[in-house]
Amino acid sequence: MNLSFHPLTRRVFGAVVAACAIAPLAASAQTEPVKIGVLMPTKSVIGQQGQQGADLAAEMLNEQGGILGGRKIQLITYDSNFQPVEGVAAAQRLINQDRVKFIAGEISSTVALAVLQIARANNVLFIAAVPKHPDLTKSGYDKVFRLTTTLDADSEYFDRQLIERVKPQKLAVVAENTDYGRYVIDSSKKRFGDKFVAGETFELSQSDFSTLMTKVKSTGADTVCIVAGKPEQAANALRAMDTVGLQARKCTATGVLNNQIVRLAGEAANGAFGSDIYVSSTRNALNDEFVKRFEAKHGHVPEKVEVLGFESVWVLAKGIAAAGTSTDTAKVAEVLHKNAWATPRGEIRFDAGGQSQAKDYIDFTVKGGKLAASR
Repeated sequence: MNLSFHPLTRRVFGAVVAACAIAPLAASAQTEPVKIGVLMPTKSVIGQQGQQGADLAAEMLNEQGGILGGRKIQLITYDSNFQPVEGVAAAQRLINQDRVKFIAGEISSTVALAVLQIARANNVLFIAAVPKHPDLTKSGYDKVFRLTTTLDADSEYFDRQLIERVKPQKLAVVAENTDYGRYVIDSSKKRFGDKFVAGETFELSQSDFSTLMTKVKSTGADTVCIVAGKPEQAANALRAMDTVGLQARKCTATGVLNNQIVRLAGEAANGAFGSDIYVSSTRNALNDEFVKRFEAKHGHVPEKVEVLGFESVWVLAKGIAAAGTSTDTAKVAEVLHKNAWATPRGEIRFDAGGQSQAKDYIDFTVKGGKLAASR
């Protein structure tokens, strides 16, 4: 049988076929998850803390119905291992293989500064959780954001506490050999002048601090400030002070001291003091829910790294939702810059460089094996 169609019929039929073909694609685009890349040094304690926070943010957002009309948040996580080369490779994999437009997380300033260059070259939005080096938000790139405080702000606050309350006559700084650690040493040299008696660095793979602390002991330091991103290393440094009989006040740089260090260092942590920007007893609706959910899931209350990992995904997802797009990074960046955002720490805003303006520091001291906080 020879079937033929009027030209108009053929056009209508063709339009229907095309519409049927496009419809599933449109439906798929509306329901496919919103991908967020997460970089964390996941083999370390601190990286796991940050990842736990990020995971909980995605879980809570998805339970609330997702974003952009019901689309779920999908986190794609890679280990940066505190190494710039590995962080860059992970970022490139996220961008080129996973087609990610947004990257969150990270702990190391050195890794973050390297990843920033990859993000910039690919028009990717990068919201850093924990990295503190000031240059991260002084790059001129309008799609980089940071949730934690900078080293400049931390140093200004904590050095003032040292000068006004502790009054060291001989200060030694023991710091990790990274951009972060070297920055603190250089800053302390300038601020304390001839009262600065030692600036020693250690590698990120180092576990034995006895020789280093023996060297510091020989300087006669009455206050030793430890600068370590890894809780394991901060704890080992505190234990080494006791082992070699270094009788000095135990200072930790702002953002270092936490319950993980107290647990790992044991009695050697007693007397250690420092400051940070978050305490789990902060009262607001989002923090109450965050702490309750986190404690139920992990068996302990969250601290600064966990909350910053949470915020890096939470704030980014809220920005994507408010911008109404999962692809236009410029539009999402514009929305993040213009608005205030609710977080477990309270409301935050970003300045023109992408730096969070929250600077509510809390002082901590370890007493009887417990971390006591006082504003």
